[in-house]
Order: sequence, then structure tokens, then C-alpha cells
Amino acid sequence: MPTGYDLIGHSHDFRMHLLKRLAACMVDVAVVFVPVTVAIYLLDLEPKELLAGVLSGFVWFLYSAVAEARTGTTLGKRIVGLVVVSKDGPMTLSKGIVRNVPKMFWFIFLPVDFLVGLSREGDPRQRWVDGVAGTTVIKENQ
Repeated sequence: MPTGYDLIGHSHDFRMHLLKRLAACMVDVAVVFVPVTVAIYLLDLEPKELLAGVLSGFVWFLYSAVAEARTGTTLGKRIVGLVVVSKDGPMTLSKGIVRNVPKMFWFIFLPVDFLVGLSREGDPRQRWVDGVAGTTVIKENQ
């Protein structure tokens, strides 16, 4: 089975899937990072940049884990028509937690998670932790 890296150059559908995931991520980042950063600056907490990065990552993790466990989607995923599904049984909070752990340390682990996921054989839509959690991201109503 081809890896995600193999498909990037050959599959328009796969490239569109990755672009939708990127767009969903940007929406979710705005939903989480803007209010957290504004709150940190309004409360004049120090060190501002470090707190904004770490606290936003933790809030992003909680938001994504709970939203995906309850509805299979976040605001960003809903807008672009994507949904997180379990490959074996119902979507649960524990699966949502596992697949979203890299978001707590988004500045390091999320890119690594994505790149390792592309290098694995199997479902190319899975990040590495999707494979661990037994989840994948698909088009809504697929």
C-alpha cells in the first residue's frame, strides 16, 4: 500500500483532503488561540508569548478532544465537511484524547505526528496518533 508521500504527487483527491484538513486546522486555531491570547494580554500575564503558546495548546487539545468525541467534528472540520470516525466501534472520549495529544505541544509534536503519518503504510489520511487511536478523518456523509 502506498504512503501519503507517494499519493501527494499522484492523487488530486488526497491533496484536496490535506488542504481541507489544513483549512479546518486554521479555523480551529483561530477559534482557540485568539481568545486565549487576548485574555492573556488583557490580564497582563507574564511571560505572554510562552503562556499564549502553552495555554492555547492545552485549550486546543481539550476543545478538539471533547468536540470530536461528542460529534466527530470541530468547528473547522464542520465548515470544510470533514468528520473524525473510529475504525473500530463508536468514537469515544478516550479516542478523542489520544488523537489530540499532539495539539498540547503543537509547536513540536503536531508537525512530527503529521509527517510520520504520511510516511506510514496504510490509511494515508491518518496522522500517526490516528493509527494509535484507531481513528481517521473522512469526508462527511462518506
